Amino acid sequence: MSELATTITTGARGELAAEAAAWRRLGRPAGGRAGGSAGGWPWRDIGVAAVLVLLAALVYAPLALRLAHGAFALYDNLGFDFDPTRTLATLVGTPADRQGFKHPFMVLLRPLVWPFLAAGFTPLQAAGLVMAGFGALLVAVVYGFLRACGIGRPEAGALGLLFLVGGTPIFTAIIVETYGPAAFCMALVWLIARRRMDDPARWRPARLVVAAVVFGITITNVMQPVIAEAMVAWRRARLAATAGRLVGFGLALGLLVAVLALAIWPDGIWAAIRHPLTAAREVYWLQTKGERTGIGGVLATFFGYSFVSPGFTVIRLPEGVDMLDFRAPILGPVGVAALALWIGFWGVGAVAGLRHPGYRPVACGLAVALLANLLLHLDYQFRGSLYLYSAHLHFLIFALGAGLAPWLTGARWRWRGAYIGVVLVLAGLTGADNIAAARDFVTRFDVVRVVPPCAGPCARPVAPGSPSTVTAPGG
Repeated sequence: MSELATTITTGARGELAAEAAAWRRLGRPAGGRAGGSAGGWPWRDIGVAAVLVLLAALVYAPLALRLAHGAFALYDNLGFDFDPTRTLATLVGTPADRQGFKHPFMVLLRPLVWPFLAAGFTPLQAAGLVMAGFGALLVAVVYGFLRACGIGRPEAGALGLLFLVGGTPIFTAIIVETYGPAAFCMALVWLIARRRMDDPARWRPARLVVAAVVFGITITNVMQPVIAEAMVAWRRARLAATAGRLVGFGLALGLLVAVLALAIWPDGIWAAIRHPLTAAREVYWLQTKGERTGIGGVLATFFGYSFVSPGFTVIRLPEGVDMLDFRAPILGPVGVAALALWIGFWGVGAVAGLRHPGYRPVACGLAVALLANLLLHLDYQFRGSLYLYSAHLHFLIFALGAGLAPWLTGARWRWRGAYIGVVLVLAGLTGADNIAAARDFVTRFDVVRVVPPCAGPCARPVAPGSPSTVTAPGG
């Protein structure tokens, strides 16, 4: 036991020392970089990523602007139980809403809206364009991750296009909420982890900063940086040494989080110190409430509806509004074909990825993170709404499903072409389904009706209007 404790302690000290050294090296020139690349990325990959970002922006930005034309962001729970009013107040409100315990650093994103406001966009439009920007950059991160895993450029480009037109990426890129930035940062965690698997000394400060941001956007998501760090450490060390490195990583992350928290929440921290019982009650009250969906609904939502959008289920809430959600397999012919092809594609890809010698360590890390999130959301649900959490798992599921692509590196072009063809057909089917669903969604909130009286606290419109109807600005 003492030997184990010594190993863990030594590993933690070594990790902290390496962390401190990496931060001291920041700003020093990194000599010896080969030409034809930027930051270690070939220019061709940067070009492909830029094209994907542009395509994503062309899809997401018009939808985000159309949704901002309506009153969606002026209410909570109109779609998927999202709460856009709080995030809108964080980004453009005066004073800014700092969100609280669950999203403690979300206010750091506030400067991102300023260029759009300066360009003449309305606050709702500016906030929507920030979300679209995160969504577009997420596609580039996914492409970068696939390339870092040794997947060929054509295959990675096709898979990036497939990710771009997925249901969850589209909706989180147009709805003003925390889930879009969270999805971007979590994918960035895995990109950094994959790059560090070959050289753990690389990108140390970056991975710590991204982990702190992941924690600060939604605290429960911090499990993904921890699992990714374990994946990197375990490849080169035994279990005890890995545990020591994780302890060191946790201490370094805790220090960075503490510094940010003191800068953003000095009054909140002081209040918690003065009134710990009150603070504990407030944290306890943040627990989700209402009915729970069983394992079947969880799997259907995260593996199915997250990728191929079904028809909307309309739910009358106690707040007096009708909420749109994805809760039933209401699919047309295109949706059925897309979902069937996606499930088959994912199953083959996941098995292939777990069997590929080079992809297996990554696939195992993704699988552990996926299982942890599935177990969490068996309990952590809000009155039966699951789709709002799909951004936490979407990248993990997608990356596992891409596991057949590494086998094609160096293969004959007919096999690579066949794979790319299947991916593009799947992208066409899912894109047709999801973009149609998103176009329908963004036009439904020009007039929002509240039904009085209602059984609970009625929805409170932020914009001027009657108690029963709010007409959107410009609507």
